[in-house]
Amino acid sequence: MRKAWLKQIQPLLKKTETEDLQGALALISFHLGHSRYKEKELESILDGIRRNIPIPYIIGYTLVCGLKIIINKDVLNPGPETVTLIEKAGEYINNHSLLRILDLCTGSGAIAVVLAKKCNVDVVATDISTKVLAVAKLNAVENEVDINFLQGNLFAPVNGMVFGAIITNPPYVKSGAINQLPGFVRNFAPLTAINGGEDGLFFHKTILTQARDFLCLGGSLFTECEDNQDAEVEELAIKSGWKIGERFPNKQGKIRGFRLT
Repeated sequence: MRKAWLKQIQPLLKKTETEDLQGALALISFHLGHSRYKEKELESILDGIRRNIPIPYIIGYTLVCGLKIIINKDVLNPGPETVTLIEKAGEYINNHSLLRILDLCTGSGAIAVVLAKKCNVDVVATDISTKVLAVAKLNAVENEVDINFLQGNLFAPVNGMVFGAIITNPPYVKSGAINQLPGFVRNFAPLTAINGGEDGLFFHKTILTQARDFLCLGGSLFTECEDNQDAEVEELAIKSGWKIGERFPNKQGKIRGFRLT
């Protein structure tokens, strides 16, 4: 069965836009391996690939750090940079025995769910959208974790609370650049999850200004950014009084995230 579907799917994936060919194949293999209706599922996947639909939106979920994360049109599919952000935050949380963390702009809840599952820490997660939070809550149930989900804009729902770490993957694409994004992002990512304003830094500016008020003494802020805006984010962070604790490069060596102290 595997050889048969590989012969059909791999050439199609190479012709279409896909962020990670090997990751897509691994996800398909997992899905077909856990399906009772392999032939029917295979046809659905083939049809979706021909229409350039990302695999998670075809099958309704993705895998993040080994956990099943439900994906639909209301939430962004977590990319490899978000996985790096999760892994780095997880290492920090476990090394510092933190009591409580915040996942700001939680989206699908992938960050919150993985950290709640793999770290001994209380997790609070916020988002402005009720539809988005509904998906995040489904993912918490799917993975049997207890997360305190709160609705509201950025830090408004956690006023008066403090955290050992704040992890965020805010919208950061320039408004004018959205139409230039690859089709697998442009045609499926909800606009509110990617639109970072005219300069792409609208949310970073607010978060960098306010986050320290919600961190315990010595706490860290983990944030993702676009691959061409790391210098601007770093400059903004330093101007706001942050120190660069760590930079997170992707496979191409471009800085896509920071730990700030």
